[in-house]
Amino acid sequence: MVGIGPEGLDSAVARVTICNWAEKVILDTYVKVDAEITDYRTFVSGIEAKDLEGDNAMSLSDVQTLVKSILHGKILIGHALENDIKALQITHPWHDIRDSANYPPLMKESETDKSVLRPRKLKELAQDKLGMDIQCLGEAHDPIEDARAALALYKAERMEWEKYVMKKVATAKLNKPPSSALEGREGQPSGRGSPPNQIPVQQLPSNPPPPPNNGYPQPRPLPPPKQDLNYMYHRSRSAPTPHNHHGYRQQRRHHQQQQRQHLSSYDQAYYHQHHHQQHPPQQPQHYLY
Repeated sequence: MVGIGPEGLDSAVARVTICNWAEKVILDTYVKVDAEITDYRTFVSGIEAKDLEGDNAMSLSDVQTLVKSILHGKILIGHALENDIKALQITHPWHDIRDSANYPPLMKESETDKSVLRPRKLKELAQDKLGMDIQCLGEAHDPIEDARAALALYKAERMEWEKYVMKKVATAKLNKPPSSALEGREGQPSGRGSPPNQIPVQQLPSNPPPPPNNGYPQPRPLPPPKQDLNYMYHRSRSAPTPHNHHGYRQQRRHHQQQQRQHLSSYDQAYYHQHHHQQHPPQQPQHYLY
């Protein structure tokens, strides 16, 4: 990065380097800075004015599009990625970020408060964990070397690191997108490696009303039984007559009378004649036991 603004205190991205899992460089380009550069920070970045003014430098919008396409759906590994993402003006889901500056096992305790963890320098981590010498004194930082060192740190701690992230994802059930530069993509949580603040759960009433029927749905009422008066009652000759047999016959006879009331005199005579021919009156039956 290079410095912009008064005294070069603000940072602007001037070079972007990305390596894949096999530590092969897939992107390494200079970025044109629209604002006035007040400090090139050449002793650290190794960037000079001629690097940003040449034809090899890309515009910030083109670099943003290219970086987003490369990082889409992938895990982003690095050191102090908050500064890089903020300078690029992009976002990435917090659960897809592996930042060695924010992973607790790679951090150190504060000198004043032991309960507070502070990030360590990438140079110290590479020396202690990997035995690598990077960012040597008097030499400019090599972004390719830094990217490979951060990737090697992740590979060394990969199993425990992924367990740590899985626990954080499991506990972050209700997420609120943070207001920092590391906001997630449209509705997705984002961050540097820590879940956003949780939204408080709405308090339920102390004595909620019990659900009807112990939580089960109410059964549908059965339809009323249909009264069919045009039935034929069958019984065997050896069976005794039921007690309500005559009551059924009376109901049927009453129904037939109601039907005859709607007929004319001629129709009544015709109905009476043919009805008795088809259904002659039955004599009472007597059974011997």
